Amino acid sequence: KRIEVLDAATYRETILREYGETHPAFTLLGDQNTNWQDEIFQNAIGTDHNLNFTGGIQGLPYRLSLGYVNKDGLLRTDNFQRLNAGLNLNPGFFNNALQVNASLKFMRSQNHFADRGAIGNALRFDPTQPIFENNDYGGYFAWTDVTGTPNGLAPTNPVALLEQKDDNSTVNRIVASISGDYRIPGINGLRANLNLALDNSISNGTVISPEEAAFGFNQQTGGGQNKFYDQNKLNSLLEFYLNYKRGFGKNNLDVMAGYSWQHFEVAFHEEDSNFSLDPTQTTIKDDPFETYLVSLFGRVNYNYNQRAYLTFTLRNDGTSRFSPENRWGLFPALGLALKVIENKNNTFNSLKLRAGWGVAGQEDILDAYAYIPRYQASIAGANYIFGDDITQTLRPNGYDANIKWEETTTYNAGFDLSLIKDRASLILDVYQRDTEDLLNRIPVPAGTNLTNFVTTNVGNMTNQGIEVTLNTTPISTRNLLWDFTINYARNVNEITKLTATDDPNYAGIQTGGIAGGVGSNIQIHTVGFPPFSFYVQEQLYDENGNILENEFVDRNQDGLINGEDFYRYQKPAPDYSIGFNSSLTYKRFDFSFAGRRLKGNYVYNNVVSNNAYLARLFGTTSFLENVHTYANENNIRNQASLTFSDAFVEDASFFRIDHVTLGYDFGKALRWPVRIFTTIQNPLLITEYSGIDPEIFEKDKFGLDDNIYPRATTFVFGLSAQF
Repeated sequence: KRIEVLDAATYRETILREYGETHPAFTLLGDQNTNWQDEIFQNAIGTDHNLNFTGGIQGLPYRLSLGYVNKDGLLRTDNFQRLNAGLNLNPGFFNNALQVNASLKFMRSQNHFADRGAIGNALRFDPTQPIFENNDYGGYFAWTDVTGTPNGLAPTNPVALLEQKDDNSTVNRIVASISGDYRIPGINGLRANLNLALDNSISNGTVISPEEAAFGFNQQTGGGQNKFYDQNKLNSLLEFYLNYKRGFGKNNLDVMAGYSWQHFEVAFHEEDSNFSLDPTQTTIKDDPFETYLVSLFGRVNYNYNQRAYLTFTLRNDGTSRFSPENRWGLFPALGLALKVIENKNNTFNSLKLRAGWGVAGQEDILDAYAYIPRYQASIAGANYIFGDDITQTLRPNGYDANIKWEETTTYNAGFDLSLIKDRASLILDVYQRDTEDLLNRIPVPAGTNLTNFVTTNVGNMTNQGIEVTLNTTPISTRNLLWDFTINYARNVNEITKLTATDDPNYAGIQTGGIAGGVGSNIQIHTVGFPPFSFYVQEQLYDENGNILENEFVDRNQDGLINGEDFYRYQKPAPDYSIGFNSSLTYKRFDFSFAGRRLKGNYVYNNVVSNNAYLARLFGTTSFLENVHTYANENNIRNQASLTFSDAFVEDASFFRIDHVTLGYDFGKALRWPVRIFTTIQNPLLITEYSGIDPEIFEKDKFGLDDNIYPRATTFVFGLSAQF
């Protein structure tokens, strides 16, 4: 799918209509018909190969796996390659009282990254211009100023961005683990378990673009880019627990207690310079950090006669991300279950009732030292001059000394029901989750901290929901087996607290930055509303349904159209979701599919709002830009009338088939078991959303469509064989 921008013919007509033949804009038109989106996207080919060997050598079981992946991306020049190998050993000692599982995996990943900026530039670039021309900028067309140098305000040739930038990375990763499970002699039911694991990733990369590239041109300091970086990530784990399991008549007890220690360490180094590696134009960045997570945990499982069950767990977790006063969190949980029905009759086979309560902690924030006051050294070119001395400065960073664990308390109840000789089952869960002291990086009022953004605890939120799953086997015969599963989930969330004291005049915390100018936040967190609610103005329309430029509803009826007229309109999270999957086997054929239906999720279409105004056609420094067809259809002149309009908060409900697979098993027709299959991933999408894809749930762009990387429809042809 393509974004609907003006084609070359319509673009020429629009320039002529808006400016006339005597205007400089008309004289800048080219004679080509270039579809820039077609030039940057491609049909991509990929291969995925795996070999697995299993067996035993003198009683030592082993599994060896080898794999190789080579896949191009939808964006030209995107490529990903991975080589992986794994070895598992599972020896037993002391008459198998000690079971050991040793694993070693190696992965080498190589990426050539296409510049994502080419997507936005393909929408903006003048379709009447050629891809190539005879010039000093690598032969790629570029907008220049009166001196003949690249125009820094003009959009960049998207093909040049892809072909003149060489962005590569290599990651070597080793994951090693060994665990031992020992049945302690003399104490029936007592086992000791020790797990040791290591995950080490060593990566490096370069970003190189030549001096003649127009997008990196700088006549004074030297153009192009020559950046290299390396990173070493090391995660270590030690976990030990004792487990005692014993039955006493109809009473069964399972007790476990343990200790866990984790260490996360990252070392990062980057040097970014111009193409000639001029030391005066080089910025060096080192950003090492480490964190620790230590846990004491225990669990008690008790059941009476395999019908009544009780589970109690308790964790005491400590993290180095918080100050010593707030470092530890105690998190209990309790679960109860009762089997009301358990038989093999033709109708009701089993019924289990369940209820639970528990508290979980969250400490995973990006800033490992958010509670510590720190100073940051200035970068090159930002020094202070005292007479003849150039002095590097230090800047205090923002922090919150009182940051602490985010806690979520969950209450849940439900049942598991099995029917018709277990050919149908129904699972139902209802829950409420109350989250306190939410962790987030938020903007803060000027003067209240040392930065405009700080990571802190920002308030409370509640989630209420229901989940229902139905599993069925409608047909089960010797030659035909059909399984079908469908699930329904509905969740309602609401922010319940943001400030220490109730303040009815507090609008909330604005978030969701979009293109459209400094401070353009389109979402807000407000008490009484869902998180990430869109914060917009109510658009007015003419009798034909076209928007009236810069005309909005005076919602507070004070005679003024200003920030007081903004309102909260819809949210990115769906009202409900339905998922389904089915598998059908007929003799040697197998057929399966899976899909989803989401309803009530909304997306702010920033691709349109940032590209759908006619004033963008001609830049005052003599260059042309393309616009979205919406600009012509609604005769929109200025962006100010678009950025905060609720017209671009679109219903993004959708129905999607995730995959369809058809396979055939040759069985005994060949010497070895062989299966061939074909899969279509993402074959069908039904939605009224006008953008590329309605499914935008990334944490940093939740519900914001801003030139996203397209989701591919992929055709897979495969073969598997066992020897």
